[in-house]
Amino acid sequence: MVGVPKTDPGTHARNAAVQSTDDEKIAAAALLGVNPGPELMILSDRDFTVAMYRIADDQDKPRPLEPGNRTVKNAALKALDEGDAACTAFIKTGMKVAHDEDIALDREWRGQQEAERAAKAIAAGMLSIPVSGTDLSKSVSDFIAFLDLNAHAHKDMLVKEKAKQALRGTPDEQWTFLTSGLGAAHTADVKRITDENTAIGEAERQAAKARAAKANAAWQALGVVADDRLVNLPDRSFVFEISNRAPQDTEVFGAAEEALYGEAAEWKHFIDVGAEAAHLRDVENTLKKRDEARKRQILEIRTRAANSLAHPALVAAADKALAGTPADRVRFLLSGKDENLTQTLRTQAFDDFYLGDGDGQAVLRAWTPGQRPELVWKVEPGLSDPSCHSFASTTRPNHFLRIVNNRISVDPTDGSRAFAATVTWCARRINSGIGFHNAQGRVDLAVNAPAGVGDVWHVEAPQPPLPIERRYNADAAARGRLGTATGAALINDNGTGYRPYQNGRLYQAFRPGSNELTTSVVAGEILSKFASSGYENGVLGYPIEDERPLSQTSGRVQRFTSGAVYIVPNVGTFAVHGEIYKKYATTNYENGFLSYPTSDTTRLPDGTGWATTFSGNGGAIYHHPSIGAKIIYGNIRARWNQLGAEKSWLGYPTSDEFDLPKGRRNTFQNGRIDFSNDGGGTFDYKTVAIEPKAIAIKGVGSQSCIQIAGVGQDALRDGAGAELWQCVPGAVKQIWDVVPLGDNKYNLKNRNSGKCLDVYNSNLDNNGLIMQHSCHNGLNQQWELTTDNTGENYALRAVHSAKVADGRGRPPFNGKPVGQWADSGTNSQRWTIIPQ
Repeated sequence: MVGVPKTDPGTHARNAAVQSTDDEKIAAAALLGVNPGPELMILSDRDFTVAMYRIADDQDKPRPLEPGNRTVKNAALKALDEGDAACTAFIKTGMKVAHDEDIALDREWRGQQEAERAAKAIAAGMLSIPVSGTDLSKSVSDFIAFLDLNAHAHKDMLVKEKAKQALRGTPDEQWTFLTSGLGAAHTADVKRITDENTAIGEAERQAAKARAAKANAAWQALGVVADDRLVNLPDRSFVFEISNRAPQDTEVFGAAEEALYGEAAEWKHFIDVGAEAAHLRDVENTLKKRDEARKRQILEIRTRAANSLAHPALVAAADKALAGTPADRVRFLLSGKDENLTQTLRTQAFDDFYLGDGDGQAVLRAWTPGQRPELVWKVEPGLSDPSCHSFASTTRPNHFLRIVNNRISVDPTDGSRAFAATVTWCARRINSGIGFHNAQGRVDLAVNAPAGVGDVWHVEAPQPPLPIERRYNADAAARGRLGTATGAALINDNGTGYRPYQNGRLYQAFRPGSNELTTSVVAGEILSKFASSGYENGVLGYPIEDERPLSQTSGRVQRFTSGAVYIVPNVGTFAVHGEIYKKYATTNYENGFLSYPTSDTTRLPDGTGWATTFSGNGGAIYHHPSIGAKIIYGNIRARWNQLGAEKSWLGYPTSDEFDLPKGRRNTFQNGRIDFSNDGGGTFDYKTVAIEPKAIAIKGVGSQSCIQIAGVGQDALRDGAGAELWQCVPGAVKQIWDVVPLGDNKYNLKNRNSGKCLDVYNSNLDNNGLIMQHSCHNGLNQQWELTTDNTGENYALRAVHSAKVADGRGRPPFNGKPVGQWADSGTNSQRWTIIPQ
C-alpha cells in the first residue's frame, strides 16, 4: 500500500483576515465550562472549532443517553465541512445559538425524566408498594416488572395481567400502561374487591365504587393518588377540581371544562371514562412529540453520515429506523447508531479486493465467504479533524490506518496531535467511488495500479457483500422492479442462491461452463411460471440472465441453466426446458425457423414423452427418453397430428425432418411420413419385409403385372423398360427374385434376364424410366415395399428418389410403361405381391 501525493489544494485554505478575536474564543469556550489556555488561544479558527468539538464530545461520553452537546457538535461538524469562514462564524455566533438549543433540549429531557420518576412513584403508591430511589431509577420496562413482582396476587390481579401484557409491548405502550393503563386496571381491581365484599350493603358498595372511579379519574387526569377529601366531593365539584388543577394546554383540561357546563350525566361520564380518554390523548400527544424529536435527531445523524461518504451502513440503519416504528427509533438512538460504524474498503483497481490489517501493514486481500474481521474497519471521527475519518482496526483495538513516509501502515495510537494528523483521512467523491486523502499531507490512500483507479475506493458492508447485494444497491432499475427485500439471502455452499423481494427474486448463479457468478432478476409473469416449475430446484434450474425483449415480437424471454421462459403476446407464458430446450438451441432458439413457443414443455398422456409446440412452420419438438428430442413441423406434422400424433400407429418421431431429393421426411418408431414438393402428397407408411424369395408384382388399378418389355434377346438387354402385362402364372419375365440388402431394402432381379430393376441414370424426376440393368446394388436399384397401417396393398418405392413405381394409363394396360412418380396414393401406384 502506498500514499500518492495529492495536487489538489483542497477547500480548507487559511484566510487570516477573518479569524475570530481572543474574546470571542474565550466566550465560546466558556459555553462548555472551559477557561481556554494558550494552547487553545493560539489555534486557528478551524483548529479551535475542532477543539470545541472534541471537548463537547468528551463531555458527552459519560452521558450517552442525554442530549448533552449534540447541537454544538453538529454545528461544529457543519462548519468544518463548509470551510474556514464557517468556522469563524461558528466561534463568533453559531456556537452560542447551538448551545442555547442544547440547554433547551436538556431542560426538556430532564423534565421528561422527572415526570417519569413521578409517574413511577405514584403508580407504586397506588398499589401500596414501597419504593427506593434505586427503584425509581429503573427503566420503565424494569419498573413495570418490579410492580408486577411486588403487586398483590389477588387484590391486584388485573394490574398484574396488564403489566405482563405491557412488558411484551413497545416502549411507548409500556409508558402508556404506567401513566394510564395501570390506574384503569387498579380501579377495576378495586371494584372487583368491592363486589366480593359481602359484609357491606349495596348502598355502601356503590359509594365505594364511586370513590374508586374518582380515584382513577384523579390518577388519569392529574397523576395523583386522590385523598379522601377529593374522592368524597360531589361529582360536579370533583370535575371542577380536576379542571382547576389540570394544565390548560391539555386534553384533560378541555374535557373537564366541557363536562362542567353539562348536566349530571356528563359529570359522571367524565369521571367514569372521560378523564381516562382525555389523558390517553395527552399521552399520545406527548409520545408523538418525543418521536418527532427522535426523528429529527436520527435525520441529523443520517445527514451527517451521508455527507461523510464513509458511513453507508449508518445511513441504511438510520433510514430503516426512520421508516420503522417509534420503538425502532428508540433502539437506533440507544445502540444502533453505535453498532453501524464498521465498514470495509474495496479497491476499484482489482475485482473483489479489500483493504485489511496485516498485523501492522495495510494489505489488499481477496474477499472470500465467511467472517473476515481483519478486513473490517471502524470508521471514527478523524482524530485531528472530526469532519474527516480515522479507520480503526477491529482486530487490534486502538490501532489506526496511518500514513508514514508515503507508506500506509496500521499502528497503535500514542495520543499525540502529531499521530492524530497521520491517521485522519478526508473523503471526496470520485465518480461512483470515493477517494481518501490524509488531512495533514494531502496524500491519497491508494494502491499501485493504473492511473485513475488506484485511489478509488468503495465503502461497503462489514460482511462479504454478495453479488446480488451489490447488484441491488447499484442498479436502480432492478430495485424499482423488485421492491424491498422480504427475507434474507439464501446461499448454497457453492455460492449460488437468491434473495426474495416484494415483487420477485434476485439470483446469483454460474453460467454453464463459467466459474464466475452472474446475477439475474426474476419477476412478473416469468417469476410465476418459474415458481410453478419448482423455482431453481425444478426443471429450469437457475436463471443466467435478466429478462429481455424478443427480437421478433414484443414478447420477452429469460434463460435458465436448463431452459427458458417466454412471454408471447396474446398467446401466453411458456417454459421450455430439458432435452427439448437443448434441441431448440440447435435451431437458434426463437430466431430460428421454429420461432417462439406456443406451449410449455409438457409431459404427454403416456407419462413417458414430452413435447413443446412452436409458432414457426407449425413446428414441435418431441422427446422420448429412449430416442431423444426430435423436430417435426409443416405438412408432415399436420399429417401426424391427423393420425393422432404420438398415440398414432407411427409412435414417436425418431428423426428430425430431413430432405429428400424432391421432398421431406420424418421417421417414426413404426414408420415414416414423406412430403413431396414435386406433385405428390404427404403420406404415412412403413416398410415391410418381403418374405417370399420370388414374387410377381400386380397393380391394384390395372390388375396387370410388372414385366420387362421385349421379345427374345431384346428382353435380356440393359435398358429394357418395365411395362404392364396381363399376369400369366409362371411367366419368367414377370417373376422377380428378391435379394435382401438389409433394413427392408431389396434388389429385384428379373428371373428371365438375371438383371435388376433400375431407375434409369438415377433420375429423380416424375415419369423417370424404370428399366432393367446389370446388377450393381446402387441406390437406384434398391427398392422398398411400403404400406400404410392397413397393410392392404403396397407401394414399390425407389430408395434413391423416394418416389414410387406407377403404372398409370387407361385400359388396355398391356405394354403400358411403368415409371417413377411422386407418391400421390392413387391405385396406379399401389401393388399386391404374389409369391412365386
